[in-house]
Parts: sequence; structure tokens; C-alpha cells
Amino acid sequence: MHNSIFSKSIIFTKSINFREIPMLNFLKQKPISQKPFTNILTHFSIVILFLTSLFWVLNLLFITFIPTEIFAAFFSIGLITHILNKLGHPRKATVFVLLSINLGLYAVASSEASETAIHLFLGAVAFAALVIYGYEQWYLGLLFMAFSLSLYFACFLSDYSPLPERRFTQAEIDAFFIVNSLSYAVICAYLFFLVLKMNHKSDKALRENKNEIRLQNEQLLKANAELDRFVYSASHDLRAPLSSISGLITISETTKAVDELKEYLGMIKGRIKVLDKFIVDIINYSRNTRLELDCEKLNLKDLIHEITEGLKYTDGADSLSIENAIDPQWEIESDPTRLRMILNNLISNAIRYYDKSKAERSIYIDAHKNIGEIEIRIWDNGIGIPKQHQEKIFNMFFKASDNSNGSGLGLYIANEATIKLGGRISVASEVGKGSTFSSFLPG
Repeated sequence: MHNSIFSKSIIFTKSINFREIPMLNFLKQKPISQKPFTNILTHFSIVILFLTSLFWVLNLLFITFIPTEIFAAFFSIGLITHILNKLGHPRKATVFVLLSINLGLYAVASSEASETAIHLFLGAVAFAALVIYGYEQWYLGLLFMAFSLSLYFACFLSDYSPLPERRFTQAEIDAFFIVNSLSYAVICAYLFFLVLKMNHKSDKALRENKNEIRLQNEQLLKANAELDRFVYSASHDLRAPLSSISGLITISETTKAVDELKEYLGMIKGRIKVLDKFIVDIINYSRNTRLELDCEKLNLKDLIHEITEGLKYTDGADSLSIENAIDPQWEIESDPTRLRMILNNLISNAIRYYDKSKAERSIYIDAHKNIGEIEIRIWDNGIGIPKQHQEKIFNMFFKASDNSNGSGLGLYIANEATIKLGGRISVASEVGKGSTFSSFLPG
């Protein structure tokens, strides 16, 4: 028994981690990553590919004799931008597309009549630069906007053109004006829509972050209160059995009577059992907070039989009749560690608080399936729980009676483990008649 206490104490001191208390889980959450606006760059590159393909088709249909090399160049710009962005180089892709598309548009716009309105696309690219870089890099957006606008005015103020001059009929110019103006309007509207969408997402993320911070503050306040209570109660409940053992050893040293020594040793053994149970509860508490869910199929009747067999040497268990009425074929998919914690604590609680005044003392265990959940019910005809205590019995270290030998952690652990599994526990009890604990689990 002493070795058991020593080994469990070592396991407890190594395993428990206050950062892994449920209310403190948010302390280890990963920070929200700040992703660049690569999605806007993706949209922009797709717009370039789409418009280039559209104009290429129109050129073939209406035979306006625009060189194929121009369309191939713009299509290549869009494709390279898209590939660079997808490969994880958004900055290089942004610089490449803004430089290339500006120079390409200037080359085309300066080689034809201004009435075709191709120069309007330089204004759209200036707007796109501001949208892509956003507020955080506004200076780069302004730099590229100034570059686009300087090329825009150069189309009117300079006669230089890197491409040979191209002439169109008035009908072709009118058609180009309509198509280019509409395309310009659609591009600007689409970019404006992206800005609105981006702002909406930012506002939504900000609201979510504010709610998360508020919840974290509430959790922190609750965690601090429970942590203070845990440290105080745990230290008190660990010292009490040790103080009793120390006092009994001191008394036993003053007597030579064998019967008295046996009595003292029996009392020491009882104190060690209390201490052992308390350390087991703390280890279970620590495991429940640390371990991830690991579900598997379990035979519920066999699991409960295993638990009741392990509890048959508990004080008072030999005078109880325990009936396991669960279907032998019933399997449940759940976390075995936590399900054992729940059932072990509920059944041992029923055994501990049996009614000595009753001739027939019994515990009845059954289960049935409701809509979307499984109810496991543990009924006993023990002493019952006073109504004023029923809302508090799942609190950490709560004891309905000062004469209780429990740690005050059993039902708390059962409830926390049930919550981890996505379920809940309810209790119905009447003093002198008994109690019924029901664990509702997903299933």
C-alpha cells in the first residue's frame, strides 16, 4: 500500500499541469495567422486571363487585325502571375504583374487612337494596386498607382510608342470604345466588390476576436477561482490523512499492547486508503484535462462488469446487490479512459452512500438509446442527497457532509469527463429513498 501511494504521488507530480485545466486551455491556443491577400491577386490574374481570352476571340470574329503576339503577351502575364502566386511568391507575383501589365497596356494604348479607350485599363490597374497591397502596404500601392497614372497621361502627352501605329475604321473605334469602357467599368466594380468583401471579412473576424477575448477573460476569472480552491482544498485533504497517520504512529509508540497496536495499524491502513483514493482522483482529474479523445467500440455490459468487479472489495460493497441489466450485445463507441472514470465514480459513489438501516441494499444499472444520445442510468436505494445540495454535488471538492470519506472530486471528475465526451449528467434524489444518476452520451 505504501509503495502504491509513493508511485501514484510521483505519477501525480509529473503528470498534473495547471495549464491543462479545462478553463486554461485557451492559453495554449495557436495565434491567428495573418495571411497575405493572395486571393485578391488570384482574382486579378484570372481577370487578366479572362479578358485577354475574350478580346482574342472578338479579334478573330470581327477581324480587327490586332497582332496575336499582343494577346499572347497579356495571357502570359496573367498565367505567370497566377503560377507565382500559387507557388507561394505573392510579392514577386504582385511586382511582376503590376510592372508588366502597366507597360503592356501603355505599349498598346500609345500605338492606337485614344478614342478606343484602351488607356482606361491603366486606371483600373492603379485601383488594383491599392486593393492588392491594402492598408498595411499603402505606400507600395500608391507607388504603383502613380506609375500607372504617369503612363496614362503619357498616352496623351507623348508621341512615343514601342509598337507600330495601328489604325482602325470609325466603326471599329466605336466598337472598341464600347467594349473597353464596359470592361473597365466591370473590372472596377469587381475590384470594389473585393474590397467590400475583404472589409466584411475583417469586421467579422474582429467581432469574433472580441467575443473570443471576452470568453477567454471569463474563463480566466473562473480558472483563477477554481485554481485557488484546488490548491487550498488539495493541500488540506492531502495533509489531513498524513497528520492522522503521524498522530497514530506517535500513540502506537507509547504502548506495548498487541491489540492496541493492531487497532492503530488498522486505523493507519484506513487513512492510507483515503489518501490513496484522493491521489487516484487527482491523477484521473489530470488525465481528463490532458488526454485527447480516443474513441473505440466497447461492450458496455462487459465494461460495467469489469468496474463492479474492481469495486467489490470497497467498504460496504459486500452487503449490496448490484444488478447489471444492460444488453450483453450492446456496443458503444466512446473514449474508454473517460467512460471508465465516469462509471467508476458514479458506481463507487452509489456504494459509498448505501443506507445501513435498510435490509435490502441494491444498485441497478441499465441503459437505453434516446434520439441522438445514450442514457446510462445508475440507480441506488441509498441515503439520498438533500435537495439543497443537489445543484452543488458536481462542484470541485464539494462534500454534502463533513463526515464524508470522499475527496469531493469524484462527481466533479465524472461530470467533466462527460462534458469532454460531449454529454451531460443529471441527478434525481430523495433523502431516505435513494438516488438516480443518468449519464447522457452522444450515440
